[in-house]
Amino acid sequence: MKYLSFILLLFLAWGCNNSEENISEDAFMELMENVAEGWSTQNTERALISFDEDAIYMEPPNIQYYRGHKQLRPYFDELDGIYKMEFHNLWFNRSTQSGAAEYTFSYGKDTSDVGVVVVELKNGKIKFWREYQRKGPTDFDKFLQIENKEWEWHIGNYPEPKDSIIEK
Repeated sequence: MKYLSFILLLFLAWGCNNSEENISEDAFMELMENVAEGWSTQNTERALISFDEDAIYMEPPNIQYYRGHKQLRPYFDELDGIYKMEFHNLWFNRSTQSGAAEYTFSYGKDTSDVGVVVVELKNGKIKFWREYQRKGPTDFDKFLQIENKEWEWHIGNYPEPKDSIIEK
């Protein structure tokens, strides 16, 4: 019986040591804040600490691709004092260890990159970072405002639905 208990304890200890670390919503917020603060203060190591050693950072389909700290470090090191990262809204799903955020990445001009990032975590670190962004005003409220814009697509220039066209 002692032998069986010992084997069971070993199995449980092994299982606990090999399980992935799941983080809380608060820990996710802190992880993302480390990225924003690191980029905004030119502290590469602070930003990198949030990323897995072999993380994939990409802007699909073919805009940017960096893999691991070895490639992310020189990319982050290029940020100087004019760059600022600000998250506006963050969402996190604890059960899937994935999240998303709306952000503005400004660089001392009237326009910025405004977008959404989707992240997947592994062992409490960012394993996959996928960003989708557009150029827009630095002020996030102006980016989102509806009035006083010339919209590229709207109901006034949208094609008629195919089922409403009567053949002559």
